[in-house]
Amino acid sequence: MKLIALGVMLAAFLMQSDCSKGASPATTANNTNAAKKIEKDADVPRIALLDAKKEVDDGNAVIVDARGESAYQAEHIAGSINIPFGMKNDFSALPKGKKIIVYCS
Repeated sequence: MKLIALGVMLAAFLMQSDCSKGASPATTANNTNAAKKIEKDADVPRIALLDAKKEVDDGNAVIVDARGESAYQAEHIAGSINIPFGMKNDFSALPKGKKIIVYCS
């Protein structure tokens, strides 16, 4: 359930990002990177660990740690950005034009 909510939150952010670029809804709908509503856990896109590492190492992606601040402070993936799930978030720390890989416990 947390993954669904996180996926919806991420989708909303991505849609907002596209809107702020001035893209029309028709253009956004045809974009292969356009966000879509996640209906169930099985629909959440997955990425293998080595693929995620390669994307980050190549500068094509960033990793977001969706755990709470205390869990993040205890340990986290080096270079990850902490945006706790369910909190009022400021997504301005996320770079535009990169894949966003979100993880939690």
